[in-house]
Amino acid sequence: MNQSGLTTWQMYRSLALSIYLPALLMSFCQSSILLAIPLFAIDLGGSVSIAALVFSLRGLGNMAADVPAGYGVSRFGDKFMMLVGIALMAIMGIASSQAESALQLAGAAFIFGGAMAIWLVARVTHISAFVADHQRGKAISAMAGLQRFGNLMGPIVTGVVAHHFGFQWVFILVSAIACIAFIFIVVFVPKSNQHGSEAKRGLLHIVPYILVGHSRTFLTAGLAIFCLAILRAARQLLIPLWGNAIGLNASEIGLIMGIAAGADMAMFPVAGYMMDNWGRKQAAVCCMGVIAVALAMLPWTSSFLSFCLFAMLAGIGNGLGAGINVVLGSDFAPEYERGEFLGVWRLVGDTGSFSGPVIVGLATQMLYLGSVFPLIASVGLIGVSVVLLFVEEPLKRRDRAPN
Repeated sequence: MNQSGLTTWQMYRSLALSIYLPALLMSFCQSSILLAIPLFAIDLGGSVSIAALVFSLRGLGNMAADVPAGYGVSRFGDKFMMLVGIALMAIMGIASSQAESALQLAGAAFIFGGAMAIWLVARVTHISAFVADHQRGKAISAMAGLQRFGNLMGPIVTGVVAHHFGFQWVFILVSAIACIAFIFIVVFVPKSNQHGSEAKRGLLHIVPYILVGHSRTFLTAGLAIFCLAILRAARQLLIPLWGNAIGLNASEIGLIMGIAAGADMAMFPVAGYMMDNWGRKQAAVCCMGVIAVALAMLPWTSSFLSFCLFAMLAGIGNGLGAGINVVLGSDFAPEYERGEFLGVWRLVGDTGSFSGPVIVGLATQMLYLGSVFPLIASVGLIGVSVVLLFVEEPLKRRDRAPN
């Protein structure tokens, strides 16, 4: 399945309809959900801490589905599992539009997280098997760039739709977009050749087996990805919550998140070049360092303009690490158990994604919202230290090849 003889342009073309366009559509769905869930929870009568808790259940859904998704990919193939994830997204879009309480929305958020985990694990398994090592950074950063375009459009459209028509219509739109992505996967993704060939262990034994067998990788690179996931998930929650705290409406917050996503998206060519030419470590350090600085400065903002500037800086930092967690997972994943490894790898990252909003919720309940920003920024600095001191650079010079 690996097509190492393709030029970069041929590689991009081969993934355009099977992976890139569905990734764009699903990123629109995900970014819309990220904005709509905490604000809809508040609109339904929840407090800021309740909104953070509801939001965190999306991360818990990610965690719950990661390993089963990897197991499912090994048993049933990546195409089948991609379809399962997208179908769940479409179904929950309709269900969420009917939510009448924060508790009902919390259940939907959990299943949304599971749907995204299934989609992402299956997609990463497909692309890591399909793309040669020396092109992986460019392939995944391009996919991340397209996702960021979806992240740009999602909040803007969500903010406008929510402001004028209500949050219910946001979730109906998410369902419709997911249905379009489903059609592209059915038509353009070839059936996996590894169907039923990799699932050597029972589901309950996968996590300890992978963690023990690759303990050094998970204690170093895995810890760094855990810190990055906390940083990114907290950023996704803190920006709309801080915008709400300084008096901005949903449309204004959506516009700022869209602008930040645009800055994020503009960085993906830089990220791909850095990962494939300078190394994965440099990209990870730049990503976490810039996000940490931006988050530390956000509580000092009180106007649309100042808030927008530091949200953009956080977006730039995030863009400098476009696809870094996926690239590192693909680099370290052994070919003979790729699905299981990537499922556990995503579990580590999604544990961080779950922890970020939980930290935000607990800190705001015990202290105040502004105190959370330096706390989360310090997690980013810990991740930078781990990468610099302990992570081995996975990019080998012999793997590089001219375009």
